[in-house]
Amino acid sequence: MEQKLVVKLGSRELVIWISFLIMMVIMMVVIGGITRVTGSGLSMVEWRPLVGWLPPLDDEEWQRVFNLYKSSPEFISLNSWMDLSAFKEIFWWEYVHRLWGRLIGLAFFVPLVFFLISRKIPKQLAPKILFITILGFMQAVIGWWMVKSGLSGEPSVSQYRLATHLGMAFIILGVLVWTFMDLVVGVEFSTANSVVRHAKLVCGLILITILAGALVAGLDAGLIYNMFPLMGGKIVPEDYLAMEVIWRNIFENPAAVQFNHRLLGTATALAIAWLLFRCLKLNLTAPTRAAAYSLSALVILQFSLGVLALTNGVPHNLAVAHQLIGVCLFINSLVLIRLLRMPRTLIDAAHY
Repeated sequence: MEQKLVVKLGSRELVIWISFLIMMVIMMVVIGGITRVTGSGLSMVEWRPLVGWLPPLDDEEWQRVFNLYKSSPEFISLNSWMDLSAFKEIFWWEYVHRLWGRLIGLAFFVPLVFFLISRKIPKQLAPKILFITILGFMQAVIGWWMVKSGLSGEPSVSQYRLATHLGMAFIILGVLVWTFMDLVVGVEFSTANSVVRHAKLVCGLILITILAGALVAGLDAGLIYNMFPLMGGKIVPEDYLAMEVIWRNIFENPAAVQFNHRLLGTATALAIAWLLFRCLKLNLTAPTRAAAYSLSALVILQFSLGVLALTNGVPHNLAVAHQLIGVCLFINSLVLIRLLRMPRTLIDAAHY
């Protein structure tokens, strides 16, 4: 067994800081989900990253931003009935989404400056902090790149760009969670253990399933085939290959996209069930065993929410809850991977 010592990096202040950022990013994903399901994402058609943190403060400014929205494909094609009062209802969620992004930036950079001045950032942590900084700036640009896709041509954002935006959020979240584990765990073991590899596979499946869910959301694919487990009386829908270019069905055909999300969700649930079975054969620490149980409970809840959302026509509350539990699953899988690599966890692991 090859042992790799990772210096325990965490002061109390650093742990609190990273924990707070994790909670803010989770909230950001939830707000983004609400923005999506309420159809609010294209209500702000200009990007002013430095001065756009203030909302309209008077009637003249409200009318100005509403007039900008009136020139958008979404208003022209879908919302031409909308008056200023109705516009305000969709405006606020997108505004809160962007404002929360700015607040995350402040919550990251202000403490970072303090930690740098006081030299509380260990050199082992510096690469991750730099990486998070780069990812944060990239995410802001990707967000606007996504919105721009709905401001010309089709009155909706590209499902590819939506998946990219959500995927980047999960990468940022993953780096933060891994950093948190560095701070509070400190020591990990590098090994070719098959159970650890299984846990990594589960984490990858969770992320891929989430990205497939982003395609479902981007294409409104959850609004068709509102039955389960069959799709139009068949396991594989008849129109799975409706598009002539076969590969495009995977990403652009709503029926195929929904089926793929179902398939990935089922595969993820089965992989987690098998992982739990394997974990229960090991001499696990109490936290590791709890993480394995909670992952299994979460996937049952997530699968149930997905089916309920689908069969009820994707109501907003169930859709947002489904996204939130997806976040929890992803975090849980990362924590389990780290805990499985702890010394006592690895006893007898190579035999299974």
